Amino acid sequence: MTTGMSYGAAFADVYDEWYGASDDIDDVVSLLCELHPRCVLELGVGTGRIALPLAARLAPLGTTRVVGVDESGEMLGLLESKDGRGLVTLVHGDMVDDLPDETFDLVILSYNTLFNLDGVERQRRCLANAAERLDAAGAIVVDACVIDEHAAADGTVVERRGPWTLHTSTRFDARTGSLDGVIESRHDDGRSVARPFRVVYSPPRRIDEMCVSAGLRLDRRFGSWQRHDFDADSGRHVSIYRLVR
Repeated sequence: MTTGMSYGAAFADVYDEWYGASDDIDDVVSLLCELHPRCVLELGVGTGRIALPLAARLAPLGTTRVVGVDESGEMLGLLESKDGRGLVTLVHGDMVDDLPDETFDLVILSYNTLFNLDGVERQRRCLANAAERLDAAGAIVVDACVIDEHAAADGTVVERRGPWTLHTSTRFDARTGSLDGVIESRHDDGRSVARPFRVVYSPPRRIDEMCVSAGLRLDRRFGSWQRHDFDADSGRHVSIYRLVR
């Protein structure tokens, strides 16, 4: 059993296999392209699940640039191995403190990426630093889950993902929003890997407050990348923020 790994080291080898089809990427890219981006920054770019197809869609325009930041060398190595055309510029660094010093008209935080930052203050700084690099007409898109903070509880879930059997155990602290867990994964070939993770949940209202403090306003909010209405029953939100003018 392997333990003590960082998130990137723990999940890079299975990220595309387990999570690559989590969304209809055509829908994701279509919504993002409607924002007419020319210079894109994705925070927590991972293996390029969104950045690569977005860059491919934008490439024929000829004047576009897609930059991806991630602290995981393992994730970035996989992205680079898939990016034969060199469409995505990679930055190996922290998505709070190591952002490129340039202007972007679209910043993306997808699939709960914001919650990978350890604490509300780090999340706030991330959004503030991104806003400082945003073009006056640009947008920041935050894609995140919505959970019932009062109903969340410790537990274990067992599921199959391809040849893997996963036992996911979690512990949630409603006071801080911290969810600590480990996925005990066993492959049909006998391999066994413990994959630890930790996220800090912020509900939509708190993310809105962080964005307001960063000089942003909520422009639109959907319940999915397919543009479903966001309501009290939504388990997810795709929120588009713009600078206050």
